[in-house]
Amino acid sequence: MHRLAGVQTATLQGVPEVAARRWQAEKAAQLAFFATALFAAQLYLSPASWFPVLEPLHHAAILSVVGLAALFLRRVLTNRPIWMGWRTALLAVYAGAAVLSPMWSISPAASTAGALEVVKHFLFFLAVANAIDTPRRLRIALGMYALAAIVPGWGTFNNWIHDELLVDGFRGRWLGVLGDPNHDSMALVGALPLLLFFIIGRGHKWPLRIVAAVGSAGCIAGIIATHSRGGSIGLAVAVVIWAMLSKRKALAGAAVMAALAGVLVFAPSSFWARNETTALGGEDQSIQGRLEAWQVAARILRERPVLGVGQNAFLASWSEYAPIDSDRLFGHRYVAHNIVLEVLGQLGLVGVFGLLGFIGIALWSAWRARDGELGGEARAVLASLIGYLVCQMFSGYSMSWYLYALCGFATCCQIWSKPR
Repeated sequence: MHRLAGVQTATLQGVPEVAARRWQAEKAAQLAFFATALFAAQLYLSPASWFPVLEPLHHAAILSVVGLAALFLRRVLTNRPIWMGWRTALLAVYAGAAVLSPMWSISPAASTAGALEVVKHFLFFLAVANAIDTPRRLRIALGMYALAAIVPGWGTFNNWIHDELLVDGFRGRWLGVLGDPNHDSMALVGALPLLLFFIIGRGHKWPLRIVAAVGSAGCIAGIIATHSRGGSIGLAVAVVIWAMLSKRKALAGAAVMAALAGVLVFAPSSFWARNETTALGGEDQSIQGRLEAWQVAARILRERPVLGVGQNAFLASWSEYAPIDSDRLFGHRYVAHNIVLEVLGQLGLVGVFGLLGFIGIALWSAWRARDGELGGEARAVLASLIGYLVCQMFSGYSMSWYLYALCGFATCCQIWSKPR
C-alpha cells in the first residue's frame, strides 16, 4: 500500500511538469512558425533595401536564428524528431557537394562563399517543412508569402512608369534580391497562382479576395514592366496550369481571360518588341549571350562531368572554357541562364542528381496532395512551382530562396494534411 501511494504521489507531481513542458513546446513551435513565415515573406519585401536604416539590424539573420533555435527547443522538449524524408537526403547530396567543392574548385574562395549560401537554403527548407506543421499554419504562411508579393509587383511597375532604377534603359526592377529584372519576374510568377487561388478558392472572405485581386494585377504589371521573356513564358505556363488544375474551372477560366485581356490591352509596345526577339536569336545580343554561356556550361560538363568546376566558380571558369572573347559577355554576368546547366557546370552530375531529385519529389508531393485536405493550396503551389521552374530554364539561377520556399510549401501540403 505504501509503495502504491508513493507511485500515485509521484505521478500526480509529474502532471504539472508534463503540462508545463507541453506548454513550453507549443510556445516554441509558435515562435518557430512565425519566425519562418516572416522570413519567407520578407524575401519579397526587402525591407533593408527599402529602408536602409534597417540594414544594420540584420533582420533576416535574426529571424532565421530565432526560427531554428525554436525548432531545436521544441525537439528537446517533446522528443519529437525533425522531419527529414528522402527529399532532404537528396538535398543533402547537393548541399554536401557544394560544401566539399572548394577542395577541387578552380576558385576556392568563390566556392566557399557559395557553399555557405547553399547551407542556408538547406536549413531554410528544413525550417519550412518542420515549423509549418499544421494546415492552419500552412494557410497563414502561404497568405503572408503571396500577399507580400504585392509590394515588389506594384513597386516594379512604379519604378518602370517613373523611369527609376531601370536596367538597359527600359526594364523595370525592384530592390534587394529582386534587383535583377529576370529574378524579379521569376519571383512574381511564383506568387501569382497563389494569389489567384485566394481570389476564387472556397471559403475565402471577400476582403482577402479583393486584396489578392489587387496583388494579382500588381504581379502581372510587374512582370510586364521587367520585359523578361522567360518571365512572360513562365507567367503563361503558371496561369494555364493553375486553371487546368482548379476545381472551379469556370471561375478560373474567367480569371485567366481577364489576365490575358489586361496584358493585351496594357502591355507597352516595348514588351511585345522584346518578346518577338525570342525567335530572332542571332539578332538579339541577350539571347546570343545565353547560347554562348550554354556552350561554356556544356564544355565544362564534357571535361569535368562528375564534380564540375566548383560552387559559384562559373565566373572563374569563363576565361578557360569560353569559346569567344569573354569581355563581350560582361553584361550577361557569366551565368548559364539555366538552372540545370548551371548546376551541371558547377557541381557536375552529383550536384544535379541531388537538386533535381529534391525538386522532383517536391513536385510529386504537391501532385499527390491535390485532392487532400489542402488540395486547393497544393494545386496553387504546384502551378507556382512549375511556372517558376519554367523561368529557371531561361533565366535560372540555383541560389534562389524562392525555389526552396515553394518546395517547402509543396512538402507541407503532403506531410501535414490528411487525405480525403
